Formats: sequence, C-alpha cells, structure tokens
Amino acid sequence: MTEWWSYGLSDFLMFSPQSYWRLVARHNEAGWPAQVLGQAAVLALPLLMARKGVGSRRAALLLLALAWAAVGWSFHARLYAEIFLAAPWLAAACAAQSLILLLAALRTWQGETKGAWRATGLALLAAAALYPLLAPLTGHPMREAEVFGWMPDPTALATVGALCLLPMHLGVRLALGALPALSLALGMATRWLLA
Repeated sequence: MTEWWSYGLSDFLMFSPQSYWRLVARHNEAGWPAQVLGQAAVLALPLLMARKGVGSRRAALLLLALAWAAVGWSFHARLYAEIFLAAPWLAAACAAQSLILLLAALRTWQGETKGAWRATGLALLAAAALYPLLAPLTGHPMREAEVFGWMPDPTALATVGALCLLPMHLGVRLALGALPALSLALGMATRWLLA
C-alpha cells in the first residue's frame, strides 16, 4: 500500500464519462418537454426579481424551490443514484435547499440591489439561461443539454444569481447560497474529472 500517493481524484470516479452523459440523455428524454418549461422559468426569473412587488420576488423564490425539489427527486434520487453512491445525499441536500427557499419566500424582501451585486446576479441568471448551449459547444448533442429545473448546475447557477438580486445582509445571502455554491463546486469537479 505504499503507492497510495499515486492515486488521483479520477481514480475514485465511480462512472465513466459515457455512462454519465447517457444518463443525462436518458433523463432528458424521459422528462421531455419539462426542459422547455425550465428554460421559460429561468428566462422569467430576472423579470420577477426586477419587479418591485413582494409577490413577484416571492414567486421567484417559489419557482427556485420547485426547481430544487425537481432536481433532487427526478435527477439525484431516481437516476444519478444508479451510478453514484452519494446521490441520495445530494437529493437530501436539494430537498433542504428547497425548504430553505420556501422559508425565504415567506419573508418580505423590500428594496433594490444595486452595483456589483445586481450586475453579478444578472450575469449569473444569463449564464443559467445560456447553460444548455454548453452541450453543443463541448461536443455533446442537444439531448445531453443541461437545463434549469431539470439538472443541478444551471439550477444552482440561477439560484446564486437570484440571491444576488435580493436585498439582504451578506450573512443571509451566504446562508441561502451555501448549498447552491457547493452544488456548483461538485458539478465543476465532476466535469473536470469527466473531461
């Protein structure tokens, strides 16, 4: 066991890139046309966050909560668990994030976010809306595209973007965005290992 230092992260990957992308394609085919609804929802998020009324921001947070619940159940619990042992834990984290967003929707978020927070939030929401285009840009067919409300990475990206647009203290923003940030880090690590 003296060669333990020669192991890399990719040695612990439980599935091949082909298995993962086939799973994504199967997930997309089984849920069609949910991706269209997800894309419409992510395009609506900046509009909802820009409106000054409490109801529109509450609707945006409820939309995000629903997206996390859908990702947790339809992707992590049902499919990803077939090839990744930690997927049930990821499903539980998605359920927790959904509950956190539901609780946040009960609060009245008054005021405007300006400056760097606003620019960052809008940029992240735009990135989440454009995320499906990563598939053809990285040599994958569109049936392997990842869409908000259906796959973890664009959902986490849109959540962080929406949280940047809510007027809140930094501590609250960090608490609400911790799980989405961890989800994005896991997604980036998985993509890096699959490359």
